Amino acid sequence: MNDNGNLVRDLKLRGVRVTPQRAIILEAIEQLPGHMTAEEIYNAVQAVNAYISLATVYRTLDLLREMGLVTEARMGTTTVHYALKDHANHHHAVCRNCKHSYELPDDLFAPIVERLRSDHNFEADVDHLVVMGLCEECARQE
Repeated sequence: MNDNGNLVRDLKLRGVRVTPQRAIILEAIEQLPGHMTAEEIYNAVQAVNAYISLATVYRTLDLLREMGLVTEARMGTTTVHYALKDHANHHHAVCRNCKHSYELPDDLFAPIVERLRSDHNFEADVDHLVVMGLCEECARQE
């Protein structure tokens, strides 16, 4: 997992200026577990500095995504969820009815990635897939 301060170090190594506001946002991201929304990050940041705006959080997340340090996923809602890149490649099955999500291992999709490579000469970026469907309970009710 990401040790506290790795995002600051990674940005500095890439020549990106780390402002005090950005450092607070980066620390919040590193301390929140698993997947997080921009609003959850914003709420954590507000506890430290009430003058940091939600727009600043989004700009920082965009920068981290562009640099490959966070991934984003839409988990069956309009809200984007973010995870640190070193949160290991994994995927989710999300019930389109009750929105419950199940974490799926990366190796489940290895045959698909290999088939895309061998049959279509296509290198898939498969670091965080979300598969929509119905959970057992909701499927039974339909």
